[in-house]
This record gives sequence, structure tokens and C-alpha cells, in this order.
Amino acid sequence: MERVYVVDTTLRDGEQSPEISFTPDEKVRFAQQLARLGVDVIDAGYPGLGKDDALAVSLVAQEVRGPVIMALARPEEEEIGAALEALKGAERARIHLYIPVSRIQLRHMLNIGPQEAMERTMKALDMVKNRDVEVEFTLEDAFRADRGFLLEMARAVTDKGVDLINMSDTVGGALPSQIARVISWLKGELGEGAPLLSIHCHDDLGMATANSVAALEAGARQFHATIGGVGTRAGNAALEEVVMALKLWEEDLGLVTEVETQEFYRTVRILTAMTGVMVQPHKAIIGKAAFVHKVESHLMAVVKEKSTFEIVRPEDVGYPRSPMVLSKYSGRLSFEDKLRELGYSLDEERLELAYQRFRELVEKKREIYDEDVVAIVEDVLSRRPGAFILQDFFISSGMGQEPMARVVLLQEGETKEAASKGTGPIDAAFKAIDQITGFTGRLLSYSIKALTEGKDALGEVVLRVRLKGEEVVGRGVATDVVEASIKAYLDAVNKVLEGE
Repeated sequence: MERVYVVDTTLRDGEQSPEISFTPDEKVRFAQQLARLGVDVIDAGYPGLGKDDALAVSLVAQEVRGPVIMALARPEEEEIGAALEALKGAERARIHLYIPVSRIQLRHMLNIGPQEAMERTMKALDMVKNRDVEVEFTLEDAFRADRGFLLEMARAVTDKGVDLINMSDTVGGALPSQIARVISWLKGELGEGAPLLSIHCHDDLGMATANSVAALEAGARQFHATIGGVGTRAGNAALEEVVMALKLWEEDLGLVTEVETQEFYRTVRILTAMTGVMVQPHKAIIGKAAFVHKVESHLMAVVKEKSTFEIVRPEDVGYPRSPMVLSKYSGRLSFEDKLRELGYSLDEERLELAYQRFRELVEKKREIYDEDVVAIVEDVLSRRPGAFILQDFFISSGMGQEPMARVVLLQEGETKEAASKGTGPIDAAFKAIDQITGFTGRLLSYSIKALTEGKDALGEVVLRVRLKGEEVVGRGVATDVVEASIKAYLDAVNKVLEGE
């Protein structure tokens, strides 16, 4: 069996989706879960984008052990310096450099030709030589590049001693057969002793998983992917799909990863709780309907032999065989057992706060599902020093009546209160919050959905708001939709405060 190395890029490429953002603290917590998942490399971010991104990469490098921590940089001195600085403290560090190699991207992105691209690349690689970090170099838009220049660049970076060459299907337009031909050809041209070949696929034609597997069959031994396939435009290859495809066909392909597949269930729930981006029900491997059978003949067959229609067992990816539902009769020990099942380990102070939130919820809701517990814990973990916390609110609204809201917030022990009118109860509440915080937010998008079944289900609000020139995602959960909306807006406000 040959080893395949797994790069998770949810924290960087995934965050390029307009619906996804992480605070530095959230990046650390999600990276810790990725370490439990067993990925080989965590693509922690792009320090050259600004201080928040640099801080997040630095925190991940200092606090996460196990995987290699990788940071992205263009072949420019300032960005390379920022990446190297952010990676200090990492147990194992890797800098990830990239440059376009297709003529269309060189011309319209950088306004340069192949020769200047080569010169920039050589200069950048000289900067990272002998810096005690692994070096991965991405040939961006490789599958639309001229083969002559592609090979010239691959040989040049090989001669400079890079550890890996990553081939990127940047626009997601290649076919599996094309991917396989290019990877096989390049591997043959570079010969023995060449850097490890890697693949990075986007999903613009819905073939990122197939393309990634095709590259691995053809000789690549590393792939980049994200949890759930999140990412820019149509997304990236879904990590769980590629891993399970390799696992299913392990004997035929002779390829194996060291991913702990039973952690997929927890990983997805943590991601959705942090970002509010829900996985579509029919999503392969991790969707709610992935293991649900409706057709009677299928059901009867599965009862007799699960493999009749299940090529992957739910328990193989961490789905509980018999989900334990909590209720008002569940005590602290049952609550703590559920936290461990979901992969959480809280200090005593946060555990007590989470348990109190649980007791409050069971007074409003008969049955507490996994999604409810995750929502409680993520809310507790997201509390930051100096943050505004909702203490109380009052709404007055009705037909023919101008809506009014009074909101009471707590910040570092000080109670702050304001009232405002608006076009609706939620608008009035947001305006009251603006009065208290001194911010003026512009709502860009707003969505609400039930996390579980029943009239008493928790409602989850996810919104995007522009605050102080920055687009921020906020998420709030409560049985009351107005309360959930207020919490979501405050989540966005507190993220901006944390970045100041």
C-alpha cells in the first residue's frame, strides 16, 4: 500500500466562500478537530492578507500539534516574510508558494509573461532556502497551461529543491481523463527523485472528487480538499468523498490515508455550527439523507444485508447508530457523555455554563438533539472578552402598529440599554443594538431555519452584515426567532470588536 497525504484547506480556501468566515479562535478550534480527524496538513491561511489572517495562522501554529501547519504566500518578499513569521512555533511548518502558469492568467491576473513568472519564482525560492520549513509550490491553472512551459517550471522548481509540486485545476474545468494524462506525463518527465506530486481541484463542473481520485491513480500522492467541499465559487473537492472513495477501493488502488473517518460526523457538525452553512441533505457521505432509505424494496433489502444499498456504513463516518436524545430527565453526567460523543472537551467554567444553557433549553424544548447541543457549546465557546451579551429584550409589534424594540446588553459587567423603532421587530432590535454599540450595520443577507424537527425546534439565524467597512457573518440560535436574530447580529458585532 502507498500512502496518500491529505491537505485540508477549509480554513483558507473554504473561507474564500462569501458565506464562510472564521475568527482566529474558531480557526484554532476547528484546526484542533482537523488534527483529531487525522489530516496530514492543515492549510491554516494566508498571512499576507492582513493582521487578522496572520494572527490566526500564528495561533494555529502555536496551539495545534500533529499535522503540518501550512501558510500561503505569493512569490513576493513581504508575503513570504509574513508567512514565515506566522509559522514560528509550529511543530512542523510548510510554506505554500504559487504562481499562475497558464498564459491567460499570467496576462490578465499579473500582466506578465512566462519569463518574468519564472524569474519571480526562482527569486522566491531563494528566499525560503534553508529556512527550516517544507516548501510546496503550486502551478496555478496548470491544466490550461502550455505543456512546454509547465514542464520547464516544474523542472526549475525541482532543481531549487521544493518538497512538493501541487498541480491546480484552478477553474475546475478539466476532465478526469485529462487530469490523469497530465499527472502521468509530468511524473514520467520528472523521473525518479522528483518532488511529491499533489493535486488541488475545484468543483465548477462538479468533478472535483473524480478529478482528485484520477490524479491519485495516475501518480499524485497528495490532494487538497475541504470539509463538505466548501470553497470559492462552486467549491473544492470534498475531503470526505475522496477519502471514502480511496477507502472503498483500497485493495484495487493500493492507496491508503491515515484519516480517522469516524471523525467526519463531528467535524461537519462543528463546521456548520461555527459558520451556519448547512450541508445539503443529499450530500454524499455527510448529508442527513445519505443513509436514509425510502423505497420499500430498498428498505427490506437493507434490513437483510446493509451492503445491498450502503457501500459506506454510517458508523464508518461517525454517525451514531442509535442517537441519544437528551431531555429534562437527563442529568449532568448524560450531558457530559453527549459532549464527549460529539468531540468536545470543556474546562470546568465553560462546562458549567454549557450545562446551565442546556437546563434552560429543556424548559422550552422536550427533546434535545445533537444539533441543539452543538449549538449550545459553540455559543459558549464563541464568547470573547469584552463581548456584548444579550441580557433581555422586549418587542412590541402588530398590524397597524409601528414596531418597537428595547434591548438590554451586558458588557464586562456593565448593563447597557436602548430602544428603537423600525420597519419590523428585528429591524427595530438591530437599530437598538446599533445605538448601544456605536456601530451602524448594513444587513446584506439574512436566513433562518429550524435545526431540528418540531414546533419547539431551535431556530438558527445566519446573516451577513457590513460593519465598519467589513463584511461579517453572524450566527444565532434560540427557540425564539427574534432572540436568534439578535444573537446573530451581536455575533457579527463581537467579531468586529475582537478584530480591533
